[in-house]
Amino acid sequence: MPQNVLVSVLGEGEYLPHLVRAILEKEVIPARNLFLSSKNEVACQAAEGYDVRLCEDDLSAVIKSEIVLVTASKREMPTQLAMISSSSQKRVVVTVCDSEKVDLAYVSDRIVAATELIAAVLHRDENGKLYATYEISQKARLFLHQPCRDLVNAMCDRMNEMG
Repeated sequence: MPQNVLVSVLGEGEYLPHLVRAILEKEVIPARNLFLSSKNEVACQAAEGYDVRLCEDDLSAVIKSEIVLVTASKREMPTQLAMISSSSQKRVVVTVCDSEKVDLAYVSDRIVAATELIAAVLHRDENGKLYATYEISQKARLFLHQPCRDLVNAMCDRMNEMG
């Protein structure tokens, strides 16, 4: 059953289209609950054919959501977080990155206004399967923990199915 939460997905990199597509294909949330920036061509292309909400920019998408998924490389993550830092209060910001250095401490140093943070670090097991580990701030609302995990895990599952 789809989660009834409002989600925005921003960022860049190889995981962005997989994250958007997995959320929609696996119906983790209703498509109308997904907010994307109309300026993010990669995200919009991944959502093609679905009834997602397109916003003017990343900031507009963040303001309309409860959960903000940010995917980027370690090098680009500070830039992505800086764009939303002032508008992230009362939202759960979930970083999705394959660098173990982008942990909770790293994120909290770069996004001052966010009180609810989850760092999802992507790994590959010995068989090459993608999975995520999670570090969750104590202030993150408990009822949003599982929806955040479900969103990122859907991407891992989709990528593993693709091979």
